Amino acid sequence: MKRVARLLLPVLLLTLAGCAQYENRRGVEVGWTDAYMQSLQPGVTTRAEVMAALGPPSQVIALEGESILYYLFERSDGEGIVLVLYNRMQIDTRYDRAIFFFDEDGLLTDASSRIADTDNG
Repeated sequence: MKRVARLLLPVLLLTLAGCAQYENRRGVEVGWTDAYMQSLQPGVTTRAEVMAALGPPSQVIALEGESILYYLFERSDGEGIVLVLYNRMQIDTRYDRAIFFFDEDGLLTDASSRIADTDNG
């Protein structure tokens, strides 16, 4: 009986074990390509034009005399192993972001963006 239990225990543990994968995407889809960012002209491009091109921002910040549109896209990918007594997950989260500053007349004063490198960890 003990011998059968010893043989079945590894089989049981292997059937209860499994691999896990994780993927999550949330936020505003990236529309702020390098070409788009270079096409922006401070003092000329309007807040309405940016919103028409990129859609609603993740966050609107109102400061004294200026407003800010903040766009964020989050990507998380991971994998792991799930065992009876031990679980391990490794999740890599990357953020793409763009920020646009406008004066009180709604004209662009500054902009910056970053798209995370998906090839290198």
